[in-house]
Amino acid sequence: MIEGHPGQTIEEFAEQNNIDLIIMGSRGLSGLKEVFLGSVSHHVIQKVKSEVLIVK
Repeated sequence: MIEGHPGQTIEEFAEQNNIDLIIMGSRGLSGLKEVFLGSVSHHVIQKVKSEVLIVK
């Protein structure tokens, strides 16, 4: 188990362990909810170098 901000923690783990593919779910937040709450999947997509598959 790893503790921390989910997006940043996933990013760091993926880079440290040479992860090829990250598969993660999306809660489907949109509009203002995503802006104010942030989006873990959005952070991961923007920051990691590996492929990311988002499943609704």
